[in-house]
Amino acid sequence: MRRIIVKAQRLKRSSILYTPNHTWARITEDKTVKAGISRYAVDCIKRNERMGIGFCRTEPVGAEVDRMEPFGIVETFRSVIDLFSPVSGRIKSVNSRVIKEPYILNENPEETWIVEIEPSNLEEEARLLLTPDLYDKICKERDGRL
Repeated sequence: MRRIIVKAQRLKRSSILYTPNHTWARITEDKTVKAGISRYAVDCIKRNERMGIGFCRTEPVGAEVDRMEPFGIVETFRSVIDLFSPVSGRIKSVNSRVIKEPYILNENPEETWIVEIEPSNLEEEARLLLTPDLYDKICKERDGRL
């Protein structure tokens, strides 16, 4: 049973791409991009802050975002962490549950999207995102630091 669960998690994770700034991106069937904070970032926050995310704020629906520029923030008791957009475009929707209950990001960050973006240059910018294996290698080199 454990092998089946692990394999399903790997397949699911293979559909996620990453930025070096710990934002994940999932391209949807209708060519929008759902974005959130990576598991690695949440684990670092919890380890270094001794507590998790307690607040999340994003740019509003309709706002233009640029690739690798902040689209929002998450906060702990002591820190504010920028969330970087994986692609350029317009924010199509914001996950209102995350805004109302940001602590859910502490449990399932890579299953909980924060914003959905209508990309302006998806084909080109998607190629600039990191695969899970490459992202894991970068995280290993950072050795628990954001």
